[in-house]
Amino acid sequence: MLEREFFHLNGRTWFVRVRESVRRDETYTHITLELVGDRETRVVTCLREEWHTPEPDFASLLARSVAAGASRHARQRPRSLPE
Repeated sequence: MLEREFFHLNGRTWFVRVRESVRRDETYTHITLELVGDRETRVVTCLREEWHTPEPDFASLLARSVAAGASRHARQRPRSLPE
C-alpha cells in the first residue's frame, strides 16, 4: 500500500490515516480513510484502486467524505421539540 501522510488542498493541510475497519462485504474492494484537518476530522470510503494510484484525487475524496461520527443515512435530530 502507498503511504501518504498528508496533502494540501485549498490552503489547508490534511493528514491521512487508513482505518482498519471497513464494511464486511467491502473488505477486499474498499479502504476507509480518515482525513484530519486543523478543526475537523472526516471519513471517506473508496475503492482500493482509487487510493493505490500515484496521485489520488484528494479533492474528490474530501468532497465525498462525512464528518467523523456522522452517517449519510441518519437524519439530524430537531434542536428543540415542537410544542
